[in-house]
Amino acid sequence: MTSRYLLLEARRAYRNKRFLFFTVAMPVALFLIYVQLYGEEQGINGVSARAYLMVSMAAFGAMSGSMSAGSRIALERQSGWNRQLRLTPLRPLSYLLAKGSVGMLVALPAIILVYAAGALIEHVHLSAWEWAVSGVGLWLALIPFAALGILIGYVASPDSAQAIFPATFMTLSLFGGIFIPVEVMPKVMANIAQVLPSYWLGIIGRSPLGLAGFEWKAIPVLLGWALVIALIVARRYRIDTARA
Repeated sequence: MTSRYLLLEARRAYRNKRFLFFTVAMPVALFLIYVQLYGEEQGINGVSARAYLMVSMAAFGAMSGSMSAGSRIALERQSGWNRQLRLTPLRPLSYLLAKGSVGMLVALPAIILVYAAGALIEHVHLSAWEWAVSGVGLWLALIPFAALGILIGYVASPDSAQAIFPATFMTLSLFGGIFIPVEVMPKVMANIAQVLPSYWLGIIGRSPLGLAGFEWKAIPVLLGWALVIALIVARRYRIDTARA
């Protein structure tokens, strides 16, 4: 039941061509544009400007994709579909895990295609180990964002969710070092950035490419964010179930 539901949800997500455009095509286009503007500048912390921009735009698209499942949750809550699902053998935990997994699957093409553009079009040169650790690490670091998307789906109506989702990931991108490097931010903004999970998402993707090596501190920070958000999701799910 769980695997079939996950497959069904994944098919629904990939059929949404408009959403895939903003999740996949836009990050690739932004990467190619930004490279033309800043690609020849000096890198940061041992990461070339092209590689830095590549990871940032992949993180931007993947973050948007990983949070996408929440909008469908908001629609299903309004239509009563989730109440119908509770009458099936599908367990609540399986339902939530499937939604989060779909978000992770939707995010994957953004990483693959932006990295492919970096390698094939902009000639970003990395070792096989750096490509693998950066890409896989970036994808796994999306777990708290998938949980955040589910949380928004349980606290927002379908109409408000359409405003909350872009506002949330744009705020995380702007203040978390995705669009603006933390190194050039004012001190106050830099301190705020380091509290946000989006900052550590970028760190996970970029640190294997820099001189200092992998930043292990990012892992417990992101796991902490994922745990806190998951606990809030569990509480909101119980509240939503009690109202049904």
